[in-house]
Amino acid sequence: MKKVLLAVAVLAVAAGLIALQLRAQEPAIPYAAPRPANTLVMLPDGSTVHVELATTEAQREYGLMERTHLAQGRGMLFVHRHLTEHGYWMYHCKIALDIVWMDAGHRIVEMSPNTPPCRGQAATCPTYGGHEPSRYVLELPAGSIALHHLQVGQRIDFSLGNNQ
Repeated sequence: MKKVLLAVAVLAVAAGLIALQLRAQEPAIPYAAPRPANTLVMLPDGSTVHVELATTEAQREYGLMERTHLAQGRGMLFVHRHLTEHGYWMYHCKIALDIVWMDAGHRIVEMSPNTPPCRGQAATCPTYGGHEPSRYVLELPAGSIALHHLQVGQRIDFSLGNNQ
């Protein structure tokens, strides 16, 4: 009986150490407040979207993490410094999103409709997009790509002033 209890205790300690190690490997992404949703984006069908801006590395990393709702007509526009491939993941996202990648001229180069949230560890989260050079990435409520009939090659209009 003592050997069984000892074995159970050793297994419990080992499981606890493994769990701590897995938690320690998760990236720490501090909250970074985006700029307020006072920038308007016009979609090709004439619809407008109020977007929050993510212009710093910290804002882009945090993105829409932990949001439980994103209303139609709202979104987040990620502004990257360079035209290159930008893969996105849904780590700590609570909702599905449509993701639209645009080049420096605001032309759609890639899309990921109904992108699911990642509910697991960081290592299990897939990367979406990043197959075409982009400068801007627009995240919208899931279903927006279909609702607005977005297609690769279309142009999305917006002005960022000095943030472009």
